[in-house]
Amino acid sequence: MPALTLPLPVLLAMLTAISPLAVDMYLPAMAMMASDLHTDIHWVELSVSAYLIGFAIGQLSGGPLSDRWGRKPLIISGLLIFTLSSFFLISTADLTQLLWLRVLQALGGGLATVNAAAIVRDLFRGADVARTLSMVAMITMMAPLLAPVLGAITLNFSGWRTIFLTLTAYGGIALLLLSWQLPESHPPAARHKRWPWQDYRRVIGHPRARRILLALSLSYSGMFIFITASPYLYLEHFGQSPERFPWLFGANILVMMAMNRLNIALLNRYHSQVILRAGLILQAACASLLVLGFALQPQVSLWLILPLIMVFIGSLGLIGANAIAMVLHHFRDISATANALAGVLQFCGGALAGLIWSQLHDGSPLPMVGLMLVTAALALLMLFHLPAEQPADSNEPVH
Repeated sequence: MPALTLPLPVLLAMLTAISPLAVDMYLPAMAMMASDLHTDIHWVELSVSAYLIGFAIGQLSGGPLSDRWGRKPLIISGLLIFTLSSFFLISTADLTQLLWLRVLQALGGGLATVNAAAIVRDLFRGADVARTLSMVAMITMMAPLLAPVLGAITLNFSGWRTIFLTLTAYGGIALLLLSWQLPESHPPAARHKRWPWQDYRRVIGHPRARRILLALSLSYSGMFIFITASPYLYLEHFGQSPERFPWLFGANILVMMAMNRLNIALLNRYHSQVILRAGLILQAACASLLVLGFALQPQVSLWLILPLIMVFIGSLGLIGANAIAMVLHHFRDISATANALAGVLQFCGGALAGLIWSQLHDGSPLPMVGLMLVTAALALLMLFHLPAEQPADSNEPVH
């Protein structure tokens, strides 16, 4: 086994950064893509939902396969699929081809990245799981922070197709580096031969885990609504330039990074459930103010709305790592399957929310923020009367 020359959180962040790069980097290019592909920008925006659906399918199949065959084989195969589909996206000729290739690209991304949280659960216990996931998230946030900037720069110098060339290069580098440096954390003795639906049924049947998973999915759906609608919101409604778009988008990521850093500190004093509840309350409060602002004044200033969006998205830094850690606490032996179910719910919920927004879109931001409020309120509702925490799953092996 090769010795690690990069810290584990850095290696895992390189893996989890795939989807933020794949989704966020081409957002500033959507208007140009719509023009080149002879379609409307709202149809190109559906490629975000297509990616989320493909990513969910990749995680759904990748989780049980990882628990059965090990982490590295799934990481390598997933990165290979991601890299090849990114390469073919360079020459996409129409909207249909774009959507199908995005699904395939996301399928590879899902197969690979579902292993990141599972590796953390393999190697750590207790609050160290949430701390390590927060560290990974902090590093990963550099991807959505830089991706729109890179996309805008690429757009100015060489067009939108070079964005997918950049993703091809990133996928290839990640494939080589992780194949070389990342150790296998799920040894053969810990693997099983059960059918996938048995493990998924076990996770879904856990009352506490089920409620937390739904809360996590709903809270992230609000973010995906914003991601899907952000080109409209900033470029069309507020009339901002493509060059300014990355900075507006990146402001949300800075707050999320700060919230992840705060989460690491808070875990020294508070239980994950307390911090999770606080994050959901903060998200719902921001969504309420956004709805109120646009309802009372449709032409409200961007500079009044931007801070609320920043905190709404940033609150996920208090939500994501704690929710995942609370779920994985009960499923050490099938951590990839449990994490896959979390990812499937997040991305399917996000895809569905994005589709709903595209149907409700009436030329104003009110449907967007209204849906964000609905998802945040429902997420908070999931934590009311949450079943008491139980000891870790008795079936987990001792490593």
